[in-house]
Amino acid sequence: MDHDIDSQKPGSPNSSASTISCPNSPTRGLFCITDSDDQRASEELAGIQEELQNVLEYVDQGMILKSFNTLSRLTDIVATNCEKLDGGAIDQKAGFWTGLNNCWLFAFSHCTNARSEDQRLQKQHLYYLHNSVKTWADALEKYGLVNYELGLSEQDILEAIEFCLINAITIGHPSEATNSVEGAEDDDSEDEGI
Repeated sequence: MDHDIDSQKPGSPNSSASTISCPNSPTRGLFCITDSDDQRASEELAGIQEELQNVLEYVDQGMILKSFNTLSRLTDIVATNCEKLDGGAIDQKAGFWTGLNNCWLFAFSHCTNARSEDQRLQKQHLYYLHNSVKTWADALEKYGLVNYELGLSEQDILEAIEFCLINAITIGHPSEATNSVEGAEDDDSEDEGI
C-alpha cells in the first residue's frame, strides 16, 4: 500500500524512510557504515540510484504521486543517515547527487501529467514537499551538501515547487489558492497528513 508523501514528518523516527519499504530498497539498517565499508556505502548509493530510475518510469507512466512518494523516501533516507554515510563515498559520487536532483526536477516538470486523479499532486502535497526539502537541507547543510555540485539542490527544488503551486492556482484550481508557499512554513497542519 502506498502511503501519502505527507503521512510522516521527514527526518523523524517515524518518517517514511524507516516505515516504507519496497523490494530491493535500501533501509536504515544498511547505513551503519564504518570507515572500512567504503565499497558498501557505494553499493548502497548505487541501490538508491537504481530506485531513482524507477522514479523516472513512474513519472513517464503518469504515476506522479508514487514518484514523489519514492523520491521523498529516498531523500529522507539520505538526509537522515548522512552522518552515518562515509563522506568519502558521497564525495566520490557526484553523479548520485546529480541524479537525485535531476529526478526531483524532472518529476516536478511533469507534475501535471498524472494518469488519474488519485495520482495527481495536490496543493497539500506541494506544501509538505516544500517543508520536507527545507528539513532535508537543514540536515545536510552541516555537511556542506546543499546547493553545491555535491548535495541537494534546495533552491532549484523549492523554485520548482513554487512553480507547480502557481500553475495549480492558474490552471483552474482556484480553491487551492488560499495559501502561499510562505504560509506552508508556519502551517503545522501540513505535517499531520491529508
